[in-house]
Parts: sequence; C-alpha cells; structure tokens
Amino acid sequence: MKKLTNSVLVIVLSSSFAVVSAQKTKQDTAKTKNIEEVVITGALGIKKKADALTSAQQVVSAEQLNQAGNPNAVQALVGKVAGLQINQTNSSVNSSNSIQLRGIRTITGNNDALVVIDNVISSASVLQTLPPDAIESINIIKGAQGAALYGADGVNGVVIVKTRQGAKNNRLSVSYDGTVDFETVAYVPKRQSKYGQGWNNTRDQYENGAFGPAFDGNITAYGLPMYDYNGDGVITLDGLGWGKGTPTSGDNPAAMVMPYIARPNEIKKFFRTGTTLNNSITLNAGGEGKYALLNLNNTRRDFIVQDDKSNKTSILFKGGAKVDKFTFEGGINYIRTDVKQTPLMYDENSNNSIFWNLLQSSPDIPITNYKNYSDNAFAWNLFYQNPYWRIKHVREDYKRDFFNATVGLGYEINKHINVKYTGNLQQTYSTSTKHRDSFLPTQYNGPGAADAKTITSAYFLDKREWFDYYGDLMLNFDYDLGSDFNLKVNLGHNYQDHRYQITQMGGTNLAVEGVYNIANVTKPLPASSTSLTNGTYRRNSHAVFANLDLAYKNFLFLNATARNEWSSVLPKNNNSYFYPSVGVSFVPTKAWDFGGNLLSYMKISGNWTRVGNSSGVSWYSINRTTELAAGFPFNGYNSYRNGMVQADQNIRPEFVTTYEANLDLGFFKDRIKFTGSIYQQDTKDLITDQTTSTASGINTKKLNIGQMRSKGADINLGFVPIKIADFRWDVNVGYSFNESRVLKVTDDAKEVNLQSGTSWGIFAQEGALFPLIKTSMMERDEQGRIKINPANGLPILTSELQNAGIAVPKSIYSFTTNISYKGFKLGAVADFRVGHVFVADIKSGLAFNGSLWDSGEVKREEGGFVMPNSVIPDGKGGWTPNTTVKTGGNNYATAISYFSTKYATYGENLLADGRAFKIREISLSYSLSKNIVRQYGLEEVTFGVHTRNPFEKFADNNLNYSDPETSFYAGNAKGVAGRSQYPNTRVYGFTLNLKF
Repeated sequence: MKKLTNSVLVIVLSSSFAVVSAQKTKQDTAKTKNIEEVVITGALGIKKKADALTSAQQVVSAEQLNQAGNPNAVQALVGKVAGLQINQTNSSVNSSNSIQLRGIRTITGNNDALVVIDNVISSASVLQTLPPDAIESINIIKGAQGAALYGADGVNGVVIVKTRQGAKNNRLSVSYDGTVDFETVAYVPKRQSKYGQGWNNTRDQYENGAFGPAFDGNITAYGLPMYDYNGDGVITLDGLGWGKGTPTSGDNPAAMVMPYIARPNEIKKFFRTGTTLNNSITLNAGGEGKYALLNLNNTRRDFIVQDDKSNKTSILFKGGAKVDKFTFEGGINYIRTDVKQTPLMYDENSNNSIFWNLLQSSPDIPITNYKNYSDNAFAWNLFYQNPYWRIKHVREDYKRDFFNATVGLGYEINKHINVKYTGNLQQTYSTSTKHRDSFLPTQYNGPGAADAKTITSAYFLDKREWFDYYGDLMLNFDYDLGSDFNLKVNLGHNYQDHRYQITQMGGTNLAVEGVYNIANVTKPLPASSTSLTNGTYRRNSHAVFANLDLAYKNFLFLNATARNEWSSVLPKNNNSYFYPSVGVSFVPTKAWDFGGNLLSYMKISGNWTRVGNSSGVSWYSINRTTELAAGFPFNGYNSYRNGMVQADQNIRPEFVTTYEANLDLGFFKDRIKFTGSIYQQDTKDLITDQTTSTASGINTKKLNIGQMRSKGADINLGFVPIKIADFRWDVNVGYSFNESRVLKVTDDAKEVNLQSGTSWGIFAQEGALFPLIKTSMMERDEQGRIKINPANGLPILTSELQNAGIAVPKSIYSFTTNISYKGFKLGAVADFRVGHVFVADIKSGLAFNGSLWDSGEVKREEGGFVMPNSVIPDGKGGWTPNTTVKTGGNNYATAISYFSTKYATYGENLLADGRAFKIREISLSYSLSKNIVRQYGLEEVTFGVHTRNPFEKFADNNLNYSDPETSFYAGNAKGVAGRSQYPNTRVYGFTLNLKF
C-alpha cells in the first residue's frame, strides 16, 4: 500500500464529484494519480477500483445528497444522475416515489431499480424514510453487467446505499444536523377570469359551474347558507338569497355577500405554508479494528393542507470489530412513521379529493371565507364537497413500524481466502384507520336543497405485515498470479424468504357518530367485496453465484459473473435459470505512454449480460387460489371459485440481454472529464396478459410471447473552469437518451391496453414506443386541417384512438455546478426533460365546469368559435376552409354544451407537452474557521440556506395543469396526471451542522 499524503484531489466520477485521498509515489503522473485509488462498492459489497469497472456506475456523495437539506433521500437524487428518472406517484404528506434507470424493459412486470442498503436488498420506500445524513454514499449501477450478481432482482439496475460506518480513530465524535424548511404551493392551474358562478349566463349561487354572466362587480350572494341562527339543527332561510343570486337581509345570513368579481388566487390561498423540522444527532466512536455509530433522527412535517402532518423517528446503530481472524459486523435500524391526513375512502374516487373539490369552483368563489364553516358538507355548491368539511370529517391515521437487523460474520482462512455470511431480517407493520362522518341534506332548508347529496358515515381498517429474510454466504479468493496478474473470485449462495399478510375490513353507517371502530359499523362490507383484500402470501428463492475479476498490470481487466436462481413463483419443473455476464475494461493511458497532459486518462469498457425477470408472475398465479364469489356469504353460506387469472404452466422469466459500451476520458490532469455510455437492452419472452373467454373459467392468462428493445445513451461532461488558491468552480453537464420499442405483443393481438379513460388509453403497441398514449382525435385532411361537421359545428371524431406520443421523456439534460471560496459553498442543480406528452386529466374537469382557460377566451354570449385551421365539405366531395361554422353554436347555451359535454370527448384536447425545465436545488453554506470554532470546543460549524424547486417552466400548452413527472397510476401505465394530485411545492430552508 502506498503511503498516504495530506493532499486531496477532487475527482469527477461519472458526473459525481467525490473527495478522496490522493496517493503519491515517485512514479505517479498526471495520467494515473487521479483515478487509481478510487474504490467503488458494487454488487454484493464487492469493492473494485474504478479502473476495473466494466459497466456504467455513478457515485453520489453524502455532500451532494445533503447540500439542499432534502429529508427524502430518493427525491434528493433527482437531477444528479444521468439516466435516472424518479416519478412521484403520491403527492400527499406521505409521498411515494418510483426509481427507474435507463427506461423500460417489461410491459407487465416491475421496471423499478433495486435498492440495496448496506449490502442487503431493501426498497425505495425504506430509502425515502432513511435519514440522508446517515448515508455515506449512493452508488447507482446503471449497467446491467454491474448488477448481474443480483440476478432477476437487479435486472433494472441497482441503487446501492452505504450508510455511515463510524469513526476508526480512538475518540468519540458527536455531530448535529438540523434543517428548517418552509413549503408553499408553487402554482395552480391557470383558469379563465371573465365569467363567474352560474349556468346558462345566469347567476346561480349553488352551482359548481362557471357558466354565469361576465363579471360586473355588483354585490351578489355566494353559496349555501352556512349558519343555523336559531339553533334548531336546520339552516332555514328568510325567503331571500337561495338560488336567486341576491343577498339576504336582516339577521338571517343565508349566504355570503360579496362583489361579483374574479378572485384568481383563492385556490392557492387555500393551501397554507407547510413546515418541516429535521433534527439528527450522530455519535461516532472507534479505534484500531473496531467502530460504532449511533444516529438518532426525527422529522416532523406540517403539510400545506391543514391538519395533514407526519412524524418520523429513526434510530440507526452500527458496529463492527476485527478479533484475530474473525470479523464481526452488525446493525439495527428502527423507523416509526405516523401520518395524519385527509384520504379517499374505499367507496370514493378522485372526484372526492380535496384538490378536485377546489377545482370545482368558479373563479369568483371566495373559497377561504368558508374556512370557519367546516361542519357544512357543501359550501359554494350543492354537488361537490366543502374541502374544509373533508379536512375535519374525513381522516386517516396511519402508523408504520420498520425493523431492520443485520449481522455479518467473517473469517480469514489465510491471507488469500476468507469467508463471510451476512444475514438480514426486515419486519414491517402498518395500520391504517380511515373514517368519514355523515351528513344529511335535511340540515339545509330551501329550494334546491334536494340536490345536496347524503353522505354516509364509514370506517375502514387496513393492517399489513411484511417479513423479509435475506442471507448471503460468500467465499472470497484473492491471488497474485506472478507479477502481472491478479485474480479475485467470489463464490456464494443467496437465500430470500418474503412473507406478506393483509387484513382489511370496514363498512358504512356508524351506529354512534364519532366512534371509530369496526364494532360500530352497522353495514359491514361482505367478505366478497372488491373493496377488501385479505390474505397471507409467501415466496422464496435461492441462488448460487460466482464472480471473477482478472487484472493484468492494472490496465486490463476482465469481469465475469454467473448466477443460477430457483424461484417459488415459477413452475416446479421449470424454475431454474442461469444468468451470465462478461465485461472487459482497458486503460490505454496506463498501458502506453501517450497523451501527455492533454489526455491524462482514458478507459474503454464494454460488457454483455443476460438476466431474467419474473416480476410479471404474481406469487400464486401458477397454482390458482380460490376466492370468495361475488354476493357471498349468502344466507350464512359461502361459495368459492378459482382465481380468474392463471399463468401458463410452462411460463418462464422474461430474458433481458444487454450490450453496453463505455468511454471515459480525462483531459488536462482531469480538469475536464468525459464519461459516455451506449447500450441496447433486448427483452424476449415478455410476460403478457392475454384476455380469454370467461367460459374457460378464467378471464386472463399470462404467457411468454412479446418482445421489446430499449436503447439509449448516457453522457457526462465535468470540468473545472477555475481552480486558483482558495477558489474552485466545478461544472457538470449530463445528457441521457432512451427509447423502448415493443417488437411483438401476442400472436393474436397487436396491442395491450394497460390503462384507459373515456377518451384516452396507455398502450403497449407492436412497432411503437412504450408506454404509448393513444387518444381520440379530430379527423384531419391531407393538409392537417380539422374536419368540421357543418350540421352541428363539431369536429368529426376519429372512430378509434390514435397514437399521440410516448409517456416518458426521450431526452433528459442535467446541469450541476459548485463554487467554493474559503468557507463558502454555492451549489445548484437543474434539468430539462423533453420528448414526451401526458394526459392532463384536470383539463376535463375545468372544461366541464367552465373554468378552462380556453373557454374564457370565447365570447360566450355570441356562442362558440370558428375552429382554427378547420375545413367544411365543399359539396363536391372535397373540403374548403371554414370561416363561418362555429364550434359551440351561436349562443351561450350551445357554447356551454360544447365545453361541458363535448370538449373532453376529444382526447387530444387533454394532451399536454411534457417538456419541463426545472431548477431543482440552490444552496449556499458557510463553514466557520476551525481556528475560531475550536475555541468553543467544536470541530466544525456550518450554516446555510437552500431552496428546492424554486423555478419550473412547462410547455406553452401546459398552463400549470400538472407536473409531467407525476403519475396517477403506479406501475407501467405512466403518462396520466390525475386530478387528485396536489400541486408542486417550493421549499425554502435553513441548515445548521455542528461537529464536536
């Protein structure tokens, strides 16, 4: 081992800036010193020099992860890794995210990257609850060959998380990390501001529609009566104000009285400023051959929605020691999450969500004036609920306990051979109770009160338990074969056992209002209800694997892996599969003396990998389990039937074959560093759902039929434009491209519908990119002009859905920069995504109630509008430009009919360009001089300010409808931004870091 010096070098490794110790000898040159001692922890904890890596990997350091104080480690990765895409599937106080690397490889299976924490398989949901300040580094294995040792689990790439290990010096150190964040709504959909509440050009104070007359500033009444002035339990009117648009008088407040004007900021004002308090204390201790670490963390979040909050407490303890030839390591992690929020009940859909109820208000509604009337289920209209009522009367209490225990035992047989066993047990318990209070329309009294809906009380209990065991036994060999060759071999066995249990029960009509337990439910859901899921599930797998690393003179490296897996989800006679890979790396700047200071480093690598993916086969689809038939129990009797989904008895994993080539270049002593990768991923035997006749006893059969090809590139360019004395400026520009194309679906069908709405669908279509959005469209002539039916003025609708575009970005450009001057550090992260479209489902609701921006640009009193670039029949079998026929007719009523009932039937009207530019992070910190802080018994003091998502710019036709990154549906049916998702938020905060 070379002697360490005190110098440090900043290395750009696959677009990441990592500070590492530099090692110098007399033989060191500019060509070799910057890279040779960089060690990367890869699959199964195997460590390799960066030179020896044969697949694309990228390291995100703890400093990068924590620079903007994000308490969610998954979201903190956004914009920092080329080829990494994170989608938010839940925007509530307890948000959830999916992680994908290099596109899509399967239609019906799992495309999410594997998450490994401290060499043990975990999940993205665990990672996002792990305190980021407890993380030492995250290695993103993008190349399939680097993840091949994980077999089917690693087919989509791997996110390897290494938590802090603890000090190895003979002293105790204590550090404190604190963050205070303030969170505000970044934007809301842009709505028209010319017409107010009402219908057919008439004021109507209990309509959700914005089809009233144009604003005139006159005093008018809004909404339902909100006050029971005589205390008899019924809101009674004095004959004025109900449904007439006129104010009430006297002491009987029938409705709010305000000017008839636009109030464009009311939806945004509904949301409050949220706060997040993150406090963490870490204790490090250690000495020669031993270490220990204790991290205590608490994160409290008060969300932008009133009374929605979360409280997360985490305890992480790690320790290790080397005693003679034995090595002992272990860790315990406990995370408790408590969430209180307004949910959707089991019998509700997105039309009941708070955000959707807010959008069902005309632009003049004084929404925030109803804050003090939270016991009235209906406020400004009779059809959609008062969001303040939902906040108070529809609640969820969610608790989750996560236990994680890891034990590692190693023994050094001799200086060349050692053996190690790692065992891990994870147990997760969650309990969710949801309730909804009742509301009766008889509490109102007046004409139109009959339109108010009865809301029945309800209660729902959901209890889940996960048990996961993971064990690796590894025998490791390390030999020098003469003076030029080094051989490392790892042989091992892996066993995994996964168990899952879910219990659900609930129903409506609580006997005693305000008592929330299952015994108080008078109309329980029958066991056969589709709203209930109850069951116990188990699957397991075991595998043997081998890894071989052969190095020649530290400039030529060969890596080969092999893994054979046996999985319980596959047929017994067909559940053993072999997954090989091979890769090579060559560093010509170390092999020959060339390049000088201009080309200081060069590495060429490539690999081939074949790995399976059986995630498309559910746990019990081979052996069909029985299920309670609909309508039972009946008269005390049960009836069961076989499950309606069955996998082919010879089903096998999907096989993904990957080819990858990489080029790494360093110029001017690594002041400029380029990393590029190109790849192709071919999937055959796609597990595809084929619809069958129910007469066969099933309605869906899973078969190996389809084929898919994914190809793309990742490019990173890092450079240091200024490096003088105490000043340094680092810049990194990244680019990733990916497209996945379906080559075959089934023998009988050319496409599979993954998700559909009234006028759109998400498809896998033979020959097309995936996932493909198809919509109904307006027919066009050869010149692209819209064909109009002169009889009704409506565009002629296509008879079938048409291809509209793909749902995921083809290209992502990223930019990061860091400037340091003495104790100051300034950092920023931004990215730009392009090449995709999405369904903005919110547009359908805005059109329905008259708030759509486009509908306000029409002079409704004169009817509709002449469709731009449209044509009508010329009477001779051709088409002529349309200058007279109006879409939406010639009066207010027909204009209403078009926007409220016809607009959304043209699915293309709901499409929006998915391009988006975002500044993800900006952070500024200052570290006090150590000479100063040591006078007060401190080692380090750093304080800073930061902002996350301070700026977002969407495409021109996305008037802040939704963030294209959000997805209403989990899984592979991406491309639909739902109406229940809360808008994006901006965060501004402060950090304080102390080290004793």
